[in-house]
Amino acid sequence: MKISSHPEIIRAGSLLAADALFFSLTNPLKVASWLLIAGFGLAAATLYYFLRSAVRVASWYGLPVSRRQQRRVAEVAGILIGLLALQSIGQLSPRDVLVLLPLLLVTYLYSSYGRGHDVADS
Repeated sequence: MKISSHPEIIRAGSLLAADALFFSLTNPLKVASWLLIAGFGLAAATLYYFLRSAVRVASWYGLPVSRRQQRRVAEVAGILIGLLALQSIGQLSPRDVLVLLPLLLVTYLYSSYGRGHDVADS
């Protein structure tokens, strides 16, 4: 099988082509708000896909990857897209990041503690 015909490569190429086409043809200052939302959705899908692919590659090289860690990929992608959205509308400052980091750490610790006794994810 050729590597260029692998389904994962085709999906990655399609996402990158859609990103390039969408973001090169739209002017964020002149488009309707629903197109901005569609752009963030496309960026979120691309980021999630590539983070998930990185986790899969890590598992191919022998790093243990649990289902919980795979769920964390969606959380990380959501946080990064949220930060991108805040920055793009001019509402993200270094002070905001300093406030969000401890909050995210506490949220992570709380959710890890709450699920720490699951046997199914081990």
